[in-house]
Amino acid sequence: MTGKTIVYLPNWLGDMVMAIPFLNSLRASLEGELWGIGKTNAIHIYNGLGIFDRFMPLDGKGVIPMLDIITMLKDLAFEKGIALPHSFRAALLLYLAHINERIGYPRNKRGFMLTQHVAEGNALEPTVEHYLKIIDALGGKRLPDTPALCVTEDEEHKFDQNNMDINKPYVAFIIGAQYGPSKCWPPGHFSKLADKIATAFGMKIYILPGKGEENLAREIYNGTARKEFIEIKSMDVRDLKVCLSKASVVVSNDTGPRHISAALCVPTIVLLGPMDERYTQYPNNYTYQICKDIPCRPCNSKKCDKNHECLKGIDPEEVFLKLKGIIESR
Repeated sequence: MTGKTIVYLPNWLGDMVMAIPFLNSLRASLEGELWGIGKTNAIHIYNGLGIFDRFMPLDGKGVIPMLDIITMLKDLAFEKGIALPHSFRAALLLYLAHINERIGYPRNKRGFMLTQHVAEGNALEPTVEHYLKIIDALGGKRLPDTPALCVTEDEEHKFDQNNMDINKPYVAFIIGAQYGPSKCWPPGHFSKLADKIATAFGMKIYILPGKGEENLAREIYNGTARKEFIEIKSMDVRDLKVCLSKASVVVSNDTGPRHISAALCVPTIVLLGPMDERYTQYPNNYTYQICKDIPCRPCNSKKCDKNHECLKGIDPEEVFLKLKGIIESR
C-alpha cells in the first residue's frame, strides 16, 4: 500500500491498546507515511513502538478544533483515512478533509461518508479481531495478535524524577472504570485485599485513581488497617504506564489500564463484572481473570439495577490467593 495514510484512533485506553496488532500490521504493509490522529493519551500509549511518522492531537470536542484539523488534513493531502472508532464524528472528519479513500465500519449511519466498508458479521467478536479485519479488507498481512507496549528511557527518567518516593516491590490497584460504576469492585473489598497483602508480604500498595476517582481512593484508604503500607498516587497516562510496568502485580477492574499492564508483561488480575469477556479476548499470558457465574451476567450495563452480585461475589480472599500464587511463583 502506497501513499500517505492517517488513522483516526480509538478514544478509550483499552481500545488504544487492543488496536496495536492492527496498527503494527498496517505499518508493515505501508510504503508511505503513517499518521495518527486522536487524544493526546494515545501519544503516550504508542510511544516507543515506531508505528507513526507523525501524530496530530485532537482533544477538543468543539467545532473550532475540528475545523482546524480538517484544514490541516486538506493541506497534507492524505491518500487514505481509516476510522477505527465507530463514531459519526470520525467518519465526518475524514469526509470533510476530502481524503480520497475512507475506510471503516459503516455503523451509526455513517456509511455514505466512507468509500470502503469493512464487512461485519452478527456474531460477537474480540476487539483485537474487529480491528484486524480492517487490515484484511485493505489486503495487508496480519502480524501477531497480542498487543505489546514498551516504556522508553525518557519516560522512565521522567517518572523517576516525579516519583522519587515510590519503592519496589509494590502492588498497583486500578480502582475505577470510565465505563461506569457497574465495573467497579466494592471499595471495602479493595481495602481488605490491601491489608492481606501488607500483612503477608510487607509490600507497598499504590492506589492509582483516574480523574474523578479521588474520593473512591480515599474511601479505600480509610477502610484499611495497615495504612503505613498504602498510598494514593494520581498520575497522568505517561506516568501511569511506567508505574504499572514496575509493579509486581496489578489488581484492576475491567478497564483501560488492565490492558496497559498486561501489554507490558506485568501479571494483571482482572475483576470481571458486567461485561462480556469475549470483547477483550486475545492471547496474553499475563492476564488472570476472576468472575462469578451468575444468571444476569454478562449484562453490559453501565449501572446495575440489581445487587451488583457479579462483583460483590468476588471475595478478597479469592483474589489474594491468586495474587499470592503469582508472587510466590515469581
